[in-house]
Amino acid sequence: MGKKNSRQLNKIYQKPIPIDIIHKLKNEISLLNPLSWIKYVFNFLKSNLFSKPKNESKLKIELVGDIFKVTNPKIMIKLWREGFFGKGILSRSEPTWYERTIDRLNLGVNSTNGGNKLTMEQLTKIRRNERIEFKKKRQRLQDLILKQRQDLITADEIIEMNKIDEELVEFRKSDKINLENIDDEDEEEEKLREEDVAIINFDNNSVTRLEFVQLQAVEVFFLKFALNRIEVNELSTRDLFKKCCQLYNNNSQEIKSNNKFILQYVIYHYFRSKGWCVRSGIKFGIDYLLYKRGPPFQHAEYCISILQDQNDKSQLDWFQMSTQARVVGGVKKNYIHCYIESPNQEEFDKIFYTENIDDGLLFKQLLSKYKVSELIYRRWNPSRTRD
Repeated sequence: MGKKNSRQLNKIYQKPIPIDIIHKLKNEISLLNPLSWIKYVFNFLKSNLFSKPKNESKLKIELVGDIFKVTNPKIMIKLWREGFFGKGILSRSEPTWYERTIDRLNLGVNSTNGGNKLTMEQLTKIRRNERIEFKKKRQRLQDLILKQRQDLITADEIIEMNKIDEELVEFRKSDKINLENIDDEDEEEEKLREEDVAIINFDNNSVTRLEFVQLQAVEVFFLKFALNRIEVNELSTRDLFKKCCQLYNNNSQEIKSNNKFILQYVIYHYFRSKGWCVRSGIKFGIDYLLYKRGPPFQHAEYCISILQDQNDKSQLDWFQMSTQARVVGGVKKNYIHCYIESPNQEEFDKIFYTENIDDGLLFKQLLSKYKVSELIYRRWNPSRTRD
């Protein structure tokens, strides 16, 4: 990506969670420098006595049927850029459909995407085209080298071989994305289709926003319980927890200690508290993907599967584990089994149905009863274990 793009990404995604800090004391105290004490006292008084705390309004999330959705563009961008929460329903992950549509229909420079900043879909398309072109040139170079060894090469082909060799060397050294390899003529000359006409407001030359961000239940409860940054249909933390459990149990009112939502949230909270960016792993057939920083920076390092006790009927068997291990190994990631030990139902009910207790304290006591163990699973390879 290059240092310039890295600095830009670090600036855009500088916050790991959607919480704003009022003031940060940048000056450290030095015992050898008396002026640092004066600066520290000044900054301390400024931040604690003279600065008015910001009254942060909580982010609004709607529960429509069984879907947690965000339609406000500012909240969509904030949740993605400050923790990578949710997924745009018309995008790969980051909600970029609106910006991409404006670019495709030539309706002007998009404002929320920073002008010339490329979306993830556009970057992916560019890289794929570059890789295809690179492979073609590499194959052509190999063919010419073979002809040279067989003394069948012509003078023009020698010149071509040297030119391709230089281009491949420059390609490997280059940190920039070559936009010239992308042929956009078909998109520019393409006439408006019926679905395009339906989303354009010709009076003010704008596009109707059709995309919204959909969040997982575990993400919503984490933002509500752990960060207290959202509101969901004016539900309390306990009511939201009940609703999430019902979504995973066919809307049944009975909440068991090994409810699938609770198990998934325990693992989600467990890795989030360790600083990992946790995303859904459905595309690889597992529960979660762990990113060191987030999708724009690098690929996920770990794949997580949630396992419980042997009496669980939904437990994976060894054939399913082997299948998942094959998939995870094919995408060059580490496969981790997370085993959860749940409290018995009597202990769960005793805590959960306690009255006159703060919701935050209640769930802190409840979730502390779950124990998590990690185990790295590696597929046995006979060729690597021979004597």
